[in-house]
Amino acid sequence: MKVSAIAVALGLSGVAAFAAATATDTASNYSGGGWGATPPNNGSGFGAWGVTLNNANNPPYVGTYLDNGSPVVTGGYSWATYANGTGDNGSISIARAFAAGTSGSSSLFNQTFSFALSSQGVGNGSGGPTNSQLAVGVGNAFSLAYLGTNPGDSLYFSVGGAAPVAIGVGFGASLGAGINVSLAVSGALNSASENYTFTISPVSGGSPLYTTSGTFDSSVYNTASFKYLDANTTGNAYFNNLNITPEAVPEPTTLALAGLSGLATLVAIRRRK
Repeated sequence: MKVSAIAVALGLSGVAAFAAATATDTASNYSGGGWGATPPNNGSGFGAWGVTLNNANNPPYVGTYLDNGSPVVTGGYSWATYANGTGDNGSISIARAFAAGTSGSSSLFNQTFSFALSSQGVGNGSGGPTNSQLAVGVGNAFSLAYLGTNPGDSLYFSVGGAAPVAIGVGFGASLGAGINVSLAVSGALNSASENYTFTISPVSGGSPLYTTSGTFDSSVYNTASFKYLDANTTGNAYFNNLNITPEAVPEPTTLALAGLSGLATLVAIRRRK
């Protein structure tokens, strides 16, 4: 038996990981200037920023800036947006692709993507337009949106194109006070049943406000970017701390068992020849 065959059976062939690149960026990386509608590509592991202003009337009623007083400030700053164009039509959208890992994939694979989010007010009940919305998404697979600031209003969560579902996380002590959002995925990439765990926690610490797990079809829906939308909101919104963890590696025992199984299969095939 050739050594190369043993290496393949034991999973030692150096097959590239499927993961998106490990990544990190915070607003404090832009404190020297340059943040705006055409920001530099600071941090690491992410593609370039894409910022789109819609109906940014003069004087500008739509834009983005560095904030130093929001609940999600770290290192002195957070990213901030405002969108209150006349005629209830102002919005700002921000997108950032994940850089591809060594295999060429930019979707998450046994990784966790996280960010922080907060708002001063969305609208739809607090004197703002009824089409107010603050929304974020990971690729086209996951979205989280808030539509108002009435008592009892909730964040809405959607997976794989399904209808958004209210998750019971409100404004005042939650989104208004700042939340950390994390999405962990695991299992086979490009499969009909890749696993995910989605968690919302207060930035101040303590127990999660919401957590849920399930599967999604990663052969149809990707997790390859961060998307953000601030539309017609009554108060400024804030986000910060974009982070993608390194790929989680299987335990040594699991690798060994997989290798032995592969070796046994290879031996059996050779005996039948």
